Amino acid sequence: MTKQPENPQQQPTLYTPAEVANFFRVDPKTVTRWARTGTLNPVTLPSGHRRYHASEIHRLLQVGNAPDDMPADDGADVTPAANPRANAILNAVIRDYFDGDPSALIKAVRDGLG
Repeated sequence: MTKQPENPQQQPTLYTPAEVANFFRVDPKTVTRWARTGTLNPVTLPSGHRRYHASEIHRLLQVGNAPDDMPADDGADVTPAANPRANAILNAVIRDYFDGDPSALIKAVRDGLG
């Protein structure tokens, strides 16, 4: 009988490109593009497949979720995201899906929420 180690080393949770694409609601090829441009940092398996650290993905997903006690936007100039990777993802979405027009993204979000 093999004895189990008392404190087995915890393996990090890794997501496939398809899982990451589902989180961000983009095509898996967009996730691959983000990996090529350095927006995301994949782990490359010996088989050549890419996986993404769950901690990085969850951190990026939380950037856009402001707490409820945040003051309402009063029209002041607000910097998008303090996290450079989140900002890079936002810029990639604007470039790829809205032809580089940030106002088109804002309109799409407002129309989708209304």
